[in-house]
Amino acid sequence: MSTIKEHNKLGMNGTNFTNHVVMIGWSDFGKAVVDQLIAAGRSIAIVTKEKDNIDIIQEFYPKKNVFTLFSDYNNFEYLNKMNIMDSSIVFVNLHDDTEKLVYVLNLKKHFDNLNFVVTLDNANLKSTFQSAGVTYAVSKHEIASRLLASYIFEPDVAIYSEEIIAYPQTDEHYDIKQYKVIENNPFIDQFYDKVFYDMKKEFNVILIGIVKVNGAERKLMKNPEETVKIAEGDYLIMITNKNSVIKLKRFFNVEEGHL
Repeated sequence: MSTIKEHNKLGMNGTNFTNHVVMIGWSDFGKAVVDQLIAAGRSIAIVTKEKDNIDIIQEFYPKKNVFTLFSDYNNFEYLNKMNIMDSSIVFVNLHDDTEKLVYVLNLKKHFDNLNFVVTLDNANLKSTFQSAGVTYAVSKHEIASRLLASYIFEPDVAIYSEEIIAYPQTDEHYDIKQYKVIENNPFIDQFYDKVFYDMKKEFNVILIGIVKVNGAERKLMKNPEETVKIAEGDYLIMITNKNSVIKLKRFFNVEEGHL
């Protein structure tokens, strides 16, 4: 019984999570990301090669939301225990950019059609990671420098920006969300300007953009012309508070997000 309990604790029995986030590696920064994902109601599977991290993670988060696996990162066969092929995205949370790049290339040899996101210390490597097949490469320093500059000369804008990129914790907090337009959505074939006013009136949200999807290509249109039409498969991007989320989910009949 003790062995069974230990195997279960270390993730040896695997998980049945689907459309979840897989995190490779654990750190303080990773914890901050998981906190936001948990607040947004997402499931996360975390692999760590440090046994002590298992106790820390399981102490902070419920097992219904977070699955932990103790394994060497390069034991790719064990990653199947995280149901990695059914994940929505893989967050490679390793120590340096070179290690992340090598790991992504090795992981792509074993698993097809995965979506990757990484954070970069060197913003100049962004195109290199994208060429290697990383879906989203984000420079922490680039984001932090922009926010800091905003605090210096327009602090109110900076405070607002910081709030809307975080998950809302109270009904008064605002957030930027995106919802996919699926079949039978009443907005299909309507002009952007009409949808803008309808969403403000009906849901008290502000439509700020639309994403047109053509195969693997995604075209982000920020505050587009009013003559742009909404089509099935588009994503509508909006500023909303927590109060409006339930209505939006019911109307769009999908969960927020893009995957």
